[in-house]
Amino acid sequence: MIFQILFVLFFNLLFTNADITKIALDLSQASYCDNSVDWSCPTCAENNILYAIIEKGGERCLLGYNYDVNSIFVSFRGSSDIENWIDDIQIRKTCPYKYNKSICVEKGFYKVYENIKSDVFNELKELINHYDTKNILLTGHSLGAAISTLLAYDMVKKYDDYSVSLINFGSPRVGNSDFVYDFFKYKFYSKRVTHYYDIVPHLPQELLHFLHIPNEEWYNEDNSHYVSCEDSITNEDNDCSNSCGPLHCTSINDHLYYLNVSMGTDNC
Repeated sequence: MIFQILFVLFFNLLFTNADITKIALDLSQASYCDNSVDWSCPTCAENNILYAIIEKGGERCLLGYNYDVNSIFVSFRGSSDIENWIDDIQIRKTCPYKYNKSICVEKGFYKVYENIKSDVFNELKELINHYDTKNILLTGHSLGAAISTLLAYDMVKKYDDYSVSLINFGSPRVGNSDFVYDFFKYKFYSKRVTHYYDIVPHLPQELLHFLHIPNEEWYNEDNSHYVSCEDSITNEDNDCSNSCGPLHCTSINDHLYYLNVSMGTDNC
């Protein structure tokens, strides 16, 4: 636990907020691209070395190493058809954690995660040994953001000697308040980036007892400024993205445009 706290402090001192976010954003978009195989996509930055690609059950995951932060990265792809995925988001919960049956997450997200997680952990073990680091950067956009959140939860609970950093973009709500509360008993670096009137951060709705994880950065329409939000493990900041939900934040265009990068399979 002490090692995790020291890593978070070091991570923040060594790199600016923009540096860290840019690394994660590039990786999130790269996961959409078929030409990430030869690392030739528009956001396939040279500071990343691709080690493995896992494709299973309609999900794609990139794993590799980033020199700038001496970190293994794991990036999950969002849906290849985002508009249909938004329409099909389930509102049912599953409570799969045997140690606490009050901890529940969205059933569709968990099904995708369960299908791919064993392969991800197998590749992670090889990467950690190869690069001799336990610094892990998890990221994703849209559905990929939800899957990265579920992986981060498993990692901070099971591997207290790993230094986990979670940075995601346009994430839906993943679990209930018990999920969020239990997650944030552990010290790790996290950031949830949202863009203006993006529809996805408002799904599934709060009235169905879903809650976002904390540490939101809410960007304005032209991505020129953001607000560091004051959400917590029990409440979302109503002066940030939640201020316009659920009726007014309905933009798919904002969901597909983060920090001046167009997201999705059409932008590869």
